[in-house]
Amino acid sequence: MTEFVDPSISRPRLVRKRIVSALIILVESGGFIGLTALLLSGRLMDALVVLQLMLAVALPVTVMWATVRRHRNWHQPLGQLQELIPQVRDGVEPIESLGKVGGKLATLAAVCQQMLRDIREEKLRIAQLEEEVRQRIASRTEVLERRIGALRQQAARDGLTGLFNRRALDDYLPEAIERCKAAGTPLCVLMIDIDNFKPLNDTLGHAAGDQMLKSLSQLIRSTIREGDVAFRNGGDEFVVVMEDCAPETGQSLAQRISSLGGDFGKTFRVKHPPELSIGIANLDEVREANAQVLLRAADQALYRMKTTHHAATGAPARKRSA
Repeated sequence: MTEFVDPSISRPRLVRKRIVSALIILVESGGFIGLTALLLSGRLMDALVVLQLMLAVALPVTVMWATVRRHRNWHQPLGQLQELIPQVRDGVEPIESLGKVGGKLATLAAVCQQMLRDIREEKLRIAQLEEEVRQRIASRTEVLERRIGALRQQAARDGLTGLFNRRALDDYLPEAIERCKAAGTPLCVLMIDIDNFKPLNDTLGHAAGDQMLKSLSQLIRSTIREGDVAFRNGGDEFVVVMEDCAPETGQSLAQRISSLGGDFGKTFRVKHPPELSIGIANLDEVREANAQVLLRAADQALYRMKTTHHAATGAPARKRSA
């Protein structure tokens, strides 16, 4: 059917009329239904206007809807992801907070969530391995230090008597001298030698001589003060270092050791029983306060004592270095 147009109506007025009519059709008939009705009724011009209006309205609505969907599906999730990942990495937010990310990035957020879990578990495993390695190293180091300490003790001890040896004396005495000099306290050194030791060995054998050495070492350790240190200087000679020891205290200890040693020596059935000679040297009485001078002073005092003993008993005397 051909649309009738009243020739008395001007064109602009006609256009306005058609636009108003099209809007009424859009509102009342719901868009496409009204457009279909116009086409079926033959009102082509009105249908064209309705279609143009529909397109004019639909385009911005479509663009706006697409923008809203893009923001909801991409921009908003991306912003959440960019904000949450550093917080999860720094421990501010838990890994589970990535589950809040939706839209098109929900799958990516789940992948990131799993990756962060894997990284955290790997860090935990690495930390556990490092702790295990640290404990193993500490354990082995402790065992090694104990072994080294035991070896050092063995190296510093005399195998027969259990006293410290000459090497230990060479290390200990200079340190003791420095301590006493710094504190302004006295230091006394006893040098002990067994008289008639060779005849004892020759008469009763080396087993008797070893027994004499071991018993004398026990006697010395049980007689000296706590803090005094005894050494086997070699052969049948012993040294006792006594820090913070006045001369009269050193003299008293020397006399007691000499008396006990003489009593023990009488238990051996020999012509000249072993007895002890003891030389005493005090730090404040030597010209130079060092270990070498102090030991030499004690050795000279010992030699004078041995000479006196041998003159009194008639036993043969051994020569000593001056």
